[in-house]
Amino acid sequence: MYKVTAYFKDFKVSEKFADLYDAIEFKDSADAHYPQSVTMEKVKDMREFVYTSWNSVMDSEVNPLRHIPDLHARHMVLQVLAWMWCIVFSFYIGSFVVFGISAIAHVMLLGAIAITVGTFEVAKQKPTFFLKDGYHTSSRSRQSLWMNGQKINLPKNDPGGEHE
Repeated sequence: MYKVTAYFKDFKVSEKFADLYDAIEFKDSADAHYPQSVTMEKVKDMREFVYTSWNSVMDSEVNPLRHIPDLHARHMVLQVLAWMWCIVFSFYIGSFVVFGISAIAHVMLLGAIAITVGTFEVAKQKPTFFLKDGYHTSSRSRQSLWMNGQKINLPKNDPGGEHE
């Protein structure tokens, strides 16, 4: 996000732009009207602020936990911190019921994130892990199929799929 401000003798004109080239064009246009000065600055919008704030805490590749070389240890430290915040929040609210709900929610959220990251890493490092018996899908791992009441045996190395 870019903010361009043109300062005239009695007033100022200010506009915000998402695109740099639009901001430059507006700056040039404002400059053509002989202002006392024109400034252009990069500003963070709320969406960018929330995104960078979230990543600075929750993304172990961005926050200070990135210095821990083992991903599993990073995840464990993040879990312990989440539990600590659950406890602090429940004391603040004054209810251990809140602690139970908050702790379960944090375990589920961080666990789901860890499982997703692990699945993505396995898919990236070893994509054949998800293949069964040389077939493209587990549904095609059968050796035969039934059509019109008759059993039809499939070739041994048939990769399967309707459109092949």
